[in-house]
Amino acid sequence: MSDNDRSAGVFAVAVAFLVLTWIMVPLRVYVRAVMTKSFGLDDWLLMVTQALFTTYLSSQLGGWYYGTGRHRADLTPENNSKALNFWFICEIFYVLTATFIKLAVGVFLLRLSVVQFHTWFLRILMAGSVVFGTSYLFIVLFQCQPISTFWAEAPGTPGKCLANNPVAIATYVASVINCLADWAFGILPMFIVWSLNMKKKLRIIVMFILGFASIGSTATIVRMFYIPDMLNGRDFLWTTTNFAIWSTVEPGIGIIATSIATLRPVLQLVLGKLRLSRTYQLSKSSPWTTSHGYVKTDEHSMSGLRPSDRVTTTTVAGPKEPAPPSFKHLRPQTSVESIELAGITKTVEVSLSSDIADVVRL
Repeated sequence: MSDNDRSAGVFAVAVAFLVLTWIMVPLRVYVRAVMTKSFGLDDWLLMVTQALFTTYLSSQLGGWYYGTGRHRADLTPENNSKALNFWFICEIFYVLTATFIKLAVGVFLLRLSVVQFHTWFLRILMAGSVVFGTSYLFIVLFQCQPISTFWAEAPGTPGKCLANNPVAIATYVASVINCLADWAFGILPMFIVWSLNMKKKLRIIVMFILGFASIGSTATIVRMFYIPDMLNGRDFLWTTTNFAIWSTVEPGIGIIATSIATLRPVLQLVLGKLRLSRTYQLSKSSPWTTSHGYVKTDEHSMSGLRPSDRVTTTTVAGPKEPAPPSFKHLRPQTSVESIELAGITKTVEVSLSSDIADVVRL
């Protein structure tokens, strides 16, 4: 990827997160809807988030096709306009995706919260995310008048668009709020889980899993360093390449992390199957399964239990007397092989060599 064409990075990141999120979100849906039967509002919100993020990525791939990541001088006026149009759509769906993912995480934590303060804190955080997200969305939508000036001419066109500084400031504020919200959603689970009735070790594991969704804030911080690139309206598509890439990474990581937080049942299922497979492999290599003490017979057949020609079966039976009243409910009804509490029935199998002529009776 040359310094004059950074579009390959835009394409690679968009495709990577398109694939990863469409693996993780359906896995979460499967766990919540099928395995744990706990599908709820937070899952619906994450599905909406994934739909918004997919639209964002589709628009970014459209922008990549027409010129995102390349210099204005290398593009035709038509392609430059189309790429800017897709960039504008990306900006809208970025705001929507960032807002809905916070709602999904907030509702998810509300399902666990048992302390009233935690509940109100989450509700306030979610309401604040919606209010600011809506405000920022209006700034993005109406930064130019008419709206088409953004792609028909250039972002920040004097007299038709807001000056670049107010837009950049609003973007900084949005990034700071997103970062703080992510950290709040990451730290709050520590207090929520600590108030639940569970073992300390399990608490630590659950706190880590629930707080994992906050790692999206790392991408938010990195993205902030590239906000000044938005001030270059004349070569906008090239200078904002890093900003566009990190605008994809931020919600993408959030969606993946939020999904991973619910996938413990799948992990347990997979690890369980791996353990069973390992045990079976060990049993094939040795007639003894050391972890359980079971004897392996070929094809799991019971033929190995059948007496051979050189096996004598000796039965020693004690006198059968009525079982004590307190044990009557334990008397076997139909099985001949069971031990009866009324007497003792013991079966002994003795393997005889060719030179043994006696039968030992107990």
